[in-house]
Amino acid sequence: MKAIKSTAVLSLLVFLSNDVDATIIQSPLDKVDWQFSGDRFSCKLAKELKFDGSVAFIANSAQPYLVSFTSSQRPYFVDKVSLSVNYSPWEQNQPLRELLQGKEQGQHGLTFSGTESLHYLLNKMEKGAWGQISVSYNQHQETKRWDIPSVSFAPAYQAFKSCLAQMLPVGYEQARDNTFLFASSESRISAEQRKMLGDIARYIRYDREISALLIDGHTDLTGKSLDNLWLSRQRAQAVADELVALGIDRNLIQLRAHGQRYPAQQGTGDSANQQNRRVQLRLVKGDV
Repeated sequence: MKAIKSTAVLSLLVFLSNDVDATIIQSPLDKVDWQFSGDRFSCKLAKELKFDGSVAFIANSAQPYLVSFTSSQRPYFVDKVSLSVNYSPWEQNQPLRELLQGKEQGQHGLTFSGTESLHYLLNKMEKGAWGQISVSYNQHQETKRWDIPSVSFAPAYQAFKSCLAQMLPVGYEQARDNTFLFASSESRISAEQRKMLGDIARYIRYDREISALLIDGHTDLTGKSLDNLWLSRQRAQAVADELVALGIDRNLIQLRAHGQRYPAQQGTGDSANQQNRRVQLRLVKGDV
């Protein structure tokens, strides 16, 4: 499958209509051919248009689902943008259910963000519903609508869902630098931290370019220096041991204990102490 580094674009067949006199711009419905491609970081369904405009469903690791729409026929000024589902596209004047409010993106674009709502729309489109984008500009009393048909949608969407199930929970941007905070005198990994380390471990196992994991343990500025040095090592070791248990090669790990040196915040107040009791995990590609 073709790798997609940043965004997965889903280009759909688009109809354009005004409130009163409908002007339709379309390819024949029997020519609709949904295409799927994807990788472990992004998933893509696509239908290129012969005419003006495109709309994109974007699914990337650790990011909300996103719809991106572009059309030169979009009003230059926009007062309201909405994305709705049409449960009965073959029946005229059926009420729509609005799912999301959108915003302008450049001169011709629109964007919508929301995993739950877009997941709902995709599932309804699999069952035959259509999506609809509506744009209004009040000063000119102008409203334009673009229908998103689901003709021949189900087979490609099955591949899309399989891609989502295999997509890594984090990408390099989310995995490369993370800080784990600890309670006073504690070195135990919490359930939330264990889950995040699991996600990072899945990424490390996939990315063969990772050459080292730098794990740095720290404490706050209270207590004795030697005790803090020992505690910072225990914290760093706890993170390292969890990664090894998750299948990461111990030879990749470089562990360092700093005690109370290099505080994230100066002082011994509650806020400073909380930020200083930490382990920083950094991923390195290439030479350390």
